[in-house]
Amino acid sequence: MSFITLDFPREVLEIASNGKQGGRYCVRNWEELERYWKGKNGSGNVYFTAYGYRATKPPRNHRVDYDTPIIRHFVMDFDCKDFKQRGADVDFAFMHEQVKRLHRFLLHEDVRHYVWFSGGGFHFWIPLRNIHTPSDGYSVARVKEGGRKLISSWHKKLNLSCNDPTVAFDTSGMIRIPNSYNSKRGCWSIPLDSHSILNLNHDGLMEKAQEPISGYIEHGQTDIQITVAQRKSPFKKHVEKVDGLPDITLGDIIVLPCLAQSALGEGNPTHKARFHLASFLAARFRWFFPPDAIANEIKAGHVERIIRIIEEQGWVDYNPRITREQVENIVYGGAGNNGYSAASCATLEYDGLCLGKCRYFDGSIGD
Repeated sequence: MSFITLDFPREVLEIASNGKQGGRYCVRNWEELERYWKGKNGSGNVYFTAYGYRATKPPRNHRVDYDTPIIRHFVMDFDCKDFKQRGADVDFAFMHEQVKRLHRFLLHEDVRHYVWFSGGGFHFWIPLRNIHTPSDGYSVARVKEGGRKLISSWHKKLNLSCNDPTVAFDTSGMIRIPNSYNSKRGCWSIPLDSHSILNLNHDGLMEKAQEPISGYIEHGQTDIQITVAQRKSPFKKHVEKVDGLPDITLGDIIVLPCLAQSALGEGNPTHKARFHLASFLAARFRWFFPPDAIANEIKAGHVERIIRIIEEQGWVDYNPRITREQVENIVYGGAGNNGYSAASCATLEYDGLCLGKCRYFDGSIGD
């Protein structure tokens, strides 16, 4: 698969056909990646990080440093969900029409892109004209901001409500490996030509995907460019407003879009993302009263609710003991700290989690 440069190291993840997860592993070159995912096809669903990285995390260096991605492209993920309606289920044909609109638009603009049918949806891989190499959470956020501005313009122009807005430019997220087997759907992830994209229905695509198709199919010739703002101070800047981000709920709790992308669902979130999710949930359960205003007896119930939510996410390295220790520290605090408050938007932006100015923006980032 040489359609785009694959940088290393990167991480891979297997989710078995029965939903049971394997570990998240660091692969350091193409040969290691090939050995890994070829050995899993037919027995599981194999994912890798959409980006390679320039560094690993000491001292063991068995995980990548998510603040050092090499961003040559981005991936748009279309599913049978309407993200303008809180992820409500929609028919395949409804989603497919949006895929056709985007493909025709990119062809008209001569934007280079590659499309894969994944069984339940489509992935667009779109190369960038410039390679971006952020080195910390703040500079990662700057790239995300530029990318979100571009994608938001496409959402508005083409009404792409079935494109998951949390996937593109998620620099620690995972995506199905192109040309790999989807054991959940019983088909291969296959590259598509324009005729297949525009003319085949779901049954036709599924039939085509029963056999593996190697390589890639290029559409368009011109690489797209995003504008990354240069800022002197991380706390004195304008954050672009982003429309169309979905409301992700846990029961009756709405989770901030930045935390939904970075911490919810299968995978291996960063420590910062996990900390901010638990801090936000703790604050939400106490209705955002200061930590010292809530009795420890009530906080005990908050600890259990947060742990149950984390258990349900399917993090590949979930450890019950460590999770309880860290959640208790966040909720109860210690050494003069009665517990942690939810992070401000400025902190979330500085840590590289911000997706842009959403409807929950707290005003902590000035112009």
